[in-house]
Formats: sequence, C-alpha cells, structure tokens
Amino acid sequence: MTRTAAAIALAGALCFAGQSRAAVARQGQVVMGTVLSVIVVAGDSTTAEAAASAAIDEARRWDDALTIWRPDGELASLNAHAGLGPFAVGPRLAKGLAEMLKLCAQTGGAFEPATGSLPITGQGSSRLRGIREVLALEGEFPSRTDARHATLDKGSILDPGAIGKGLAIDAMIAALQARGIESAFVDFGGSSQTGLGTAPGNTEGWTVLVSALSSGTAAGTVHLRDSSISTSRSAAKDTRPIFDPRSARPVPPQRLVTVRTADATSADAWSTAMVVRGRDGLADASRRGVAVLIEDGEGRVVSPEFGLIP
Repeated sequence: MTRTAAAIALAGALCFAGQSRAAVARQGQVVMGTVLSVIVVAGDSTTAEAAASAAIDEARRWDDALTIWRPDGELASLNAHAGLGPFAVGPRLAKGLAEMLKLCAQTGGAFEPATGSLPITGQGSSRLRGIREVLALEGEFPSRTDARHATLDKGSILDPGAIGKGLAIDAMIAALQARGIESAFVDFGGSSQTGLGTAPGNTEGWTVLVSALSSGTAAGTVHLRDSSISTSRSAAKDTRPIFDPRSARPVPPQRLVTVRTADATSADAWSTAMVVRGRDGLADASRRGVAVLIEDGEGRVVSPEFGLIP
C-alpha cells in the first residue's frame, strides 16, 4: 500500500460543533515510518488525551511486532530465522500472520505477503512460493491467532506493508472502545483511515477526501462511520512496488484503488489485492462485502456501496 496522500482526512479541519459538551484530543506521531494521527472525542480533556496516547502506544507495539526495517523487530527476526525451524512468536505477530494467511486466501492470492522475497526490479524467479506454501503456524489452516510458534521456509521473506497499518488501526480502535470511547478518527499515513462513531457536528460520520488517479485531484468524499478505507496505487514512487504474484513482477502503472470495509485490516489487504486484480476482481470483492473505487486508463468505476460523494 502506498504512503502517498491517497486519501486526506478532512476531520482535522472540522469546526467541531458542540465542543462545549465534549473534549477533543488530537495527537500525531511517526509510527511505521509515516505519520499516524488520531482524534478522540470524550467527556473531558483528561480522558480524551489519555485515550489518544494509549491508542498510539498500541500502534507502536504493533510496529515492534511487524517491522522488517529494524533487526530487533519480531517479524524481521522471523524472516532472519527462515529455514531454521520453529520460531517463537508473540500474540500480535501470531495474529498478524494468521490474518495474512486468511486474507491471502480470501483475495485469491492477490494479497501476497511472500512477495517480500522478490527483488524490487522484478527480475527474479517467475515462480513465487506464496505465504500458504512457506509459512506454518501451530494448528491446522486457517491457522489460529493464538499460535506460539511459526515456521518459515528458507529464502522466504514476509512483507507486512499491505496489512500492517490496518492491523494497527483495528487494535487502536479496540483499545479506544475498551476505554469507553465512542467517537474517534484515525489517519495512518494518508492512505488508511477509520472513523469510529460520528464526528461532533456531523451525524453521518467523519468526512474524508478520496484521491483520484491524477496527482493533486480528488474523486470526492466519503463519510466514515464505524468503517475504514484504504488506498493503494501501482508504480508508486515512495514505497515498495505492488507485485502481481502470478508473474512475480510489479503491477504496471497506472491503477489506483480505494476500498471500503468494516475493518481496517481487510481494507488494507483488499486495496492491494484490487491493484493486482483490477476490474477483474470487482465481482469477487462485491461478494465479499468490499466496496471499491478503481481508476485506471479506462476511467473510473465505483461500487454503489462505496458512498462516494462527488
């Protein structure tokens, strides 16, 4: 998934009506190599600020579990252990790996974390061994989220780039709800957003601008209420390419996809999968309850359920 500003949240610019009846906390930090921002609405400022801090702390814990850019990262350590037998995994990495397996199957293999083993040039082997071939968790497939050990085949590298933000956002929302928060907005790197409840002064949800394929333009807006969107594009210049697992080569330009689902993890994975599948994946996405906006050289197609406001 790209780190470009594929969907810019308008929530931070809202004039919060009824602010006298609610406290609003806004916090932002660099997490997973990009800017993570959260807006929390609560009955008082102390509660709002504490909840926002707790949510960002939870995202950092997921970064520790999933990063492959620091040698002390848990997934980085698993990758380094490939071919050496079972590796002890913590609960976050276990859940993340189980979600990777599930969503790889759900998307027909179009979301494929095992593309981490491919060179960026796309000149490697034409035969990619997918995550379902190279990864084993304790238990039968689909592997349990409470697995304690994972075994990764030699030469395999798992890349969490198309699911990590989503996993972190869902964990943040769960942490906020555990504190009794009913209204919040999370924007992770401008490409993954989730709205919890409604924004003050907007009973339809949190208003988010959705980018179009042409740089600096917008397709419209959506209202997020207990839902998530994620945007990906082929041939992005600021992130690792999205690979087509069938050819083991990067998806050529230009294709931009934004998907809308009930949870951020699914949105994250499906936006990458739909960049790979293009228009051929629209019917399957619809059957899975995934609303899609796709724009390519042929124009734009938007699912009615997407809720785009031009």
